[in-house]
Amino acid sequence: MAYPAPSVAAALPRPAAPAAPMLRSVSGSSRDFAGRAADAGVSLSGPLQTGGLVVDLAGYVVTLNGDELDLSPRQVELLGLFLAAPRKVWSRDQLHWVCWGDTAPSRRVDVQLCRLRAKTGLDLFRNVRDRGWALRQI
Repeated sequence: MAYPAPSVAAALPRPAAPAAPMLRSVSGSSRDFAGRAADAGVSLSGPLQTGGLVVDLAGYVVTLNGDELDLSPRQVELLGLFLAAPRKVWSRDQLHWVCWGDTAPSRRVDVQLCRLRAKTGLDLFRNVRDRGWALRQI
């Protein structure tokens, strides 16, 4: 018994479905960090200070008791946000949006906060259960 020849269309590879974007952009995400912080109601003017910790966002410099710390730009921005609004509780999504310009689900905020604790040697952040993080008074 002879079988029918397969059609040419069946032999061609099918185009792959378009992949979902890795980052879910939010409106206005093309704005820079300062613009997104202003949208969140935070003023980042002048050096920000608590105790011996000083964050100068103009030069992306952080000093602790006069000694300059080696921090990444994202760590400086995170620290600046917490110092600019010391009583505010920041959710993971808010921090993602202001610092990275997206709301992609990940643990990068947790990682950066942990690195900030290690680099400063201070317990800077307190966890507010089911809400996020706030600056601990030092």
